[in-house]
Amino acid sequence: MRKKLFGWLTAIVCCSLVMTVVSCAKDDNLVNPDPGAEFRAMLKSLNWGDDTCFVYGHKTPDVDAVTSALSYAKLMNTLGYNCKAKVSSPMNRETQYIAQLFGFDLPELKTSVAPQTRLLLTDHTDYAQCVDGAREAIILQKIDHHVEGDIADATIPYVRREMVGSTNTIIYECYKELGVDIDDETARIMLAGIISDTRNLTKTTTCGIDSTAWWALSTQLGISRDSMAVINHNMEDAAYDYSGMTDEEILLSDYKDYEINSHLIGIGSLVCKQAEMDDFITRMLTAMPEVMKQKGRQMLFAKIDNLVPNTGNDKDVKPYIEEGTYFIYYGEGGKEAAEAVFGASLREGVCYTIEDLSRKQIVPLITKVL
Repeated sequence: MRKKLFGWLTAIVCCSLVMTVVSCAKDDNLVNPDPGAEFRAMLKSLNWGDDTCFVYGHKTPDVDAVTSALSYAKLMNTLGYNCKAKVSSPMNRETQYIAQLFGFDLPELKTSVAPQTRLLLTDHTDYAQCVDGAREAIILQKIDHHVEGDIADATIPYVRREMVGSTNTIIYECYKELGVDIDDETARIMLAGIISDTRNLTKTTTCGIDSTAWWALSTQLGISRDSMAVINHNMEDAAYDYSGMTDEEILLSDYKDYEINSHLIGIGSLVCKQAEMDDFITRMLTAMPEVMKQKGRQMLFAKIDNLVPNTGNDKDVKPYIEEGTYFIYYGEGGKEAAEAVFGASLREGVCYTIEDLSRKQIVPLITKVL
């Protein structure tokens, strides 16, 4: 039953589309000869101010958060709006690897913004994941692929949320709708985000439009399918390289804060080889009390992808494949929330599902429980 439930959830997440825009009423039966005209009119209507507008992905940014901020800032600048991509916390090893490989510059670190600063947000929809000062800022746009968080769509002039695999896929659509050419540097930036957030089109949240963007961008850049597989493999190695890191740093390496119905929670996203899983889980559970104190959370969770040896024909390129998801918890109410979603604990602090689940799929389930 649970497997069917998750299967239906995945289908709904991948196929549903939520888009909120400021627009004039129109006859849906009329064909718009310029699909970008309404988009351009909306942008022109925004209160851009005289200072630079900053484009931010979420805190503890992954590749999609960083590259979506870069690619959307480039689009806005091309259209004549003064925007600059920034990051609110240091970038991970995977982001640094692919930026060096693809040869694009990473955004500068800017950890807070002053009141009334104009912001464009990508790849997040919760204040807990925003740059410090966002609550007092003016948020002009939100481009995202998660369920709506506490940054309510209705409070922002333009919101585009599509439940697809990568935020960069949405931005690819924006370029196409507006008729803006994608230069090779921008293509590399967007492709990096799509490879990472869909794991080269293999994640369950991947949709058809992700594949369309992936093919178009890789073809433009002349990158073969086999080369893409190698790039993805090397990106995974960089993302899963925990060498030289403390257990607390590992737990926070891909981590997001949430405020759900007055509950302050944090959810990490990790991976581990099956043979090392028991020890890894114990270490992460041991690190959770200090991290919870550091982050000011009431509950901590982490999903851990279970990596098993790949025995297929592509094992040389992809030595491991995901087989199920461990879900660990800590804090008052954490056990009840985790078990309501995943069933009885394997042992204290640990649940498991045979499904390969992303954090994007888990958050709505935890939200429903809380």
